[in-house]
Amino acid sequence: MKYTSLGRGGVRVSSIGLGFWQAGSRLWGFRDSRVYDAVKLGLEYAVEEGINFLDTAEVYGGGLSEKVLGEAVRGLGRDNFVVASKVAGYRVTSGSIVRGVEGVNRRLGFTVDLIQLHWPPPYPWPLCWAVRGLEEAVSRGLAHYYGFSNFSTKLLEGALKCFRRVEPVSNQVQYSLAFRTPELKLAPFMKSRGLTLIAWSPLAKGALTGLKAPTSPAQRGDKVFSRASRDERLQEALRLVAEKLEASRAQVALAWLIAKGAIPIPGFRDPGRVKEYAGAASLNMGEAEVGFLDSVSGEYVKAWGDDYGELLSLRLTPAILQRIAITLMGGI
Repeated sequence: MKYTSLGRGGVRVSSIGLGFWQAGSRLWGFRDSRVYDAVKLGLEYAVEEGINFLDTAEVYGGGLSEKVLGEAVRGLGRDNFVVASKVAGYRVTSGSIVRGVEGVNRRLGFTVDLIQLHWPPPYPWPLCWAVRGLEEAVSRGLAHYYGFSNFSTKLLEGALKCFRRVEPVSNQVQYSLAFRTPELKLAPFMKSRGLTLIAWSPLAKGALTGLKAPTSPAQRGDKVFSRASRDERLQEALRLVAEKLEASRAQVALAWLIAKGAIPIPGFRDPGRVKEYAGAASLNMGEAEVGFLDSVSGEYVKAWGDDYGELLSLRLTPAILQRIAITLMGGI
């Protein structure tokens, strides 16, 4: 396994991580008795393969993801993992964010390493209030580092003007061969500021593994999954590179992201996927393969806009309505 750091010389993390949205999620249809066993076995494989970076959120399954993940991590040894979580973007004040991080730690059963704001706060709440809350959580020892999630270039610029004592280390955004928007403005800006790019949905919810039809509500309504799963040219390119490198399509798609300097965090319901994902870190992805995939997926650089804007529509929904909706749903 290859390793990198969060931010400017922060904690050492594996070049590929694991995402735990699926664990306990209604949208993925994975809330039954299989969840804990799948997570535990997946983490056993992660330890064997050297994957130490794990990501969850308070809204995943209404906190169930954090509880299941925390129990599995404690059972396998806390020191084996760097655990990230996210507080919801409806937490718009410093005090609310601190209370949210305290809740994260209760569900995990230990102090979270990286705490992130899941999406930007809605209007008219000041961005700096949220940043100060994240800073306060780190200053109080409730988290070791903090970062952002789904922040556009403009919002990230604004956030970086807010911190006073503790510097952020990361921004987690959607990024894959089928969603390359971050490359236009966001990724270069983050690199110039020493921020790590964590890539969610790195396999386009399974489309880049060769899956042609959705198997869950999370995939059914997803525009990127729909387009990528039907893109025969992209699928054929993945097949060709995978055949050349004696790898799977998933490994090729993840290795491409690693070559771009991102940390992909694919999710899983089948624990066996963890071993497959780990192989991406050691895949010999050369300039020729990266260039070929760049060319074939070129349309996805601007397909979804001129700058990153995922979840920005939530800025128009009042915080209280966001919280009520997610609570009534039992999380996402």
